[in-house]
Amino acid sequence: MDQPSGEQGDFLAEAQLAIDDVADGIVAEKQLSKRLNNPDDISISYINIKSNGSKQFCIELSQNGYRIVGNQFDDKSSPSDNFYESLQALLSNESKSYVNSFAESLQQKLFAAQNQLEQQNQDNE
Repeated sequence: MDQPSGEQGDFLAEAQLAIDDVADGIVAEKQLSKRLNNPDDISISYINIKSNGSKQFCIELSQNGYRIVGNQFDDKSSPSDNFYESLQALLSNESKSYVNSFAESLQQKLFAAQNQLEQQNQDNE
Protein backbone atom coordinates (compact mmCIF):
# COMPACT_ATOMS: atom_id res chain seq x y z
CA MET A 1 0.00 0.00 0.00
CA ASP A 2 1.42 3.40 -0.94
CA GLN A 3 1.88 6.03 1.73
CA PRO A 4 -0.36 9.07 1.32
CA SER A 5 1.48 12.25 0.44
CA GLY A 6 1.44 15.59 2.22
CA GLU A 7 0.25 15.95 5.81
CA GLN A 8 -2.01 12.91 5.72
CA GLY A 9 -0.24 10.09 7.49
CA ASP A 10 -1.12 6.47 7.97
CA PHE A 11 -2.62 6.86 11.42
CA LEU A 12 -3.78 3.23 11.50
CA ALA A 13 -0.17 2.10 11.26
CA GLU A 14 0.95 4.76 13.73
CA ALA A 15 -1.77 3.71 16.18
CA GLN A 16 -0.61 0.08 15.96
CA LEU A 17 2.97 1.17 16.68
CA ALA A 18 1.75 3.18 19.69
CA ILE A 19 -0.15 0.16 21.02
CA ASP A 20 2.91 -2.06 20.52
CA ASP A 21 4.97 0.51 22.43
CA VAL A 22 2.83 0.06 25.57
CA ALA A 23 4.47 -2.86 27.34
CA ASP A 24 2.42 -5.93 28.21
CA GLY A 25 1.10 -5.73 31.76
CA ILE A 26 1.07 -1.94 31.83
CA VAL A 27 -2.57 -1.96 30.69
CA ALA A 28 -5.14 -4.76 30.90
CA GLU A 29 -6.15 -4.54 27.22
CA LYS A 30 -4.96 -2.65 24.15
CA GLN A 31 -6.26 -2.95 20.60
CA LEU A 32 -7.19 -1.09 17.47
CA SER A 33 -10.94 -0.57 17.28
CA LYS A 34 -12.36 -3.11 14.86
CA ARG A 35 -15.65 -1.24 14.62
CA LEU A 36 -14.54 2.39 14.21
CA ASN A 37 -11.43 2.11 12.05
CA ASN A 38 -11.86 2.29 8.29
CA PRO A 39 -8.97 0.88 6.20
CA ASP A 40 -10.01 3.23 3.38
CA ASP A 41 -9.57 6.31 5.62
CA ILE A 42 -6.19 6.16 7.34
CA SER A 43 -6.23 9.88 8.25
CA ILE A 44 -7.81 8.98 11.60
CA SER A 45 -7.72 5.89 13.81
CA TYR A 46 -9.21 4.65 17.05
CA ILE A 47 -7.59 2.71 19.89
CA ASN A 48 -9.33 0.87 22.72
CA ILE A 49 -7.44 0.74 26.03
CA LYS A 50 -8.50 -0.81 29.32
CA SER A 51 -6.36 0.19 32.27
CA ASN A 52 -5.33 -2.23 35.00
CA GLY A 53 -7.81 -0.28 37.12
CA SER A 54 -10.59 -1.38 34.69
CA LYS A 55 -11.09 2.11 33.25
CA GLN A 56 -11.89 2.01 29.52
CA PHE A 57 -10.85 4.55 26.92
CA CYS A 58 -11.61 4.97 23.26
CA ILE A 59 -8.79 7.12 21.90
CA GLU A 60 -8.68 8.92 18.57
CA LEU A 61 -5.43 9.54 16.71
CA SER A 62 -5.39 12.20 14.02
CA GLN A 63 -2.99 14.86 12.78
CA ASN A 64 -3.94 16.82 15.93
CA GLY A 65 -2.63 14.06 18.19
CA TYR A 66 -4.22 11.64 20.64
CA ARG A 67 -7.42 12.39 22.53
CA ILE A 68 -10.05 10.51 24.46
CA VAL A 69 -13.34 10.36 22.57
CA GLY A 70 -15.24 7.90 24.78
CA ASN A 71 -15.21 6.04 28.07
CA GLN A 72 -16.07 2.63 26.60
CA PHE A 73 -14.57 0.58 23.78
CA ASP A 74 -15.68 1.69 20.30
CA ASP A 75 -17.43 4.78 21.71
CA LYS A 76 -16.66 8.20 20.26
CA SER A 77 -19.65 10.05 21.75
CA SER A 78 -17.67 12.14 24.29
CA PRO A 79 -14.71 13.77 22.51
CA SER A 80 -12.29 15.62 24.74
CA ASP A 81 -10.78 18.98 23.77
CA ASN A 82 -7.40 17.86 25.17
CA PHE A 83 -4.91 16.50 22.64
CA TYR A 84 -1.66 14.75 23.57
CA GLU A 85 1.53 14.25 21.60
CA SER A 86 1.79 10.56 22.50
CA LEU A 87 -0.33 7.70 23.81
CA GLN A 88 1.95 7.51 26.85
CA ALA A 89 1.39 11.20 27.64
CA LEU A 90 -2.38 10.74 27.41
CA LEU A 91 -2.39 7.65 29.62
CA SER A 92 0.02 9.22 32.12
CA ASN A 93 -2.35 12.16 32.51
CA GLU A 94 -5.64 10.26 32.44
CA SER A 95 -4.96 6.95 34.24
CA LYS A 96 -3.40 6.61 37.69
CA SER A 97 -3.25 2.82 37.29
CA TYR A 98 -1.19 3.30 34.08
CA VAL A 99 1.29 5.47 35.99
CA ASN A 100 1.47 2.96 38.85
CA SER A 101 1.85 -0.04 36.51
CA PHE A 102 4.52 1.76 34.48
CA ALA A 103 6.46 2.68 37.65
CA GLU A 104 6.20 -0.89 38.97
CA SER A 105 7.42 -2.32 35.65
CA LEU A 106 10.33 0.12 35.58
CA GLN A 107 11.24 -0.73 39.16
CA GLN A 108 11.24 -4.46 38.35
CA LYS A 109 13.53 -3.86 35.36
CA LEU A 110 15.91 -1.78 37.47
CA PHE A 111 16.06 -4.49 40.15
CA ALA A 112 16.73 -7.13 37.49
CA ALA A 113 19.51 -5.01 35.99
CA GLN A 114 21.01 -4.42 39.43
CA ASN A 115 20.92 -8.15 40.23
CA GLN A 116 22.52 -8.97 36.88
CA LEU A 117 25.28 -6.43 37.51
CA GLU A 118 25.89 -7.81 41.01
CA GLN A 119 26.03 -11.36 39.61
CA GLN A 120 28.58 -10.29 36.98
CA ASN A 121 30.69 -8.60 39.64
CA GLN A 122 30.63 -11.78 41.78
CA ASP A 123 31.58 -13.88 38.75
CA ASN A 124 34.54 -11.59 38.05
CA GLU A 125 35.91 -11.79 41.62
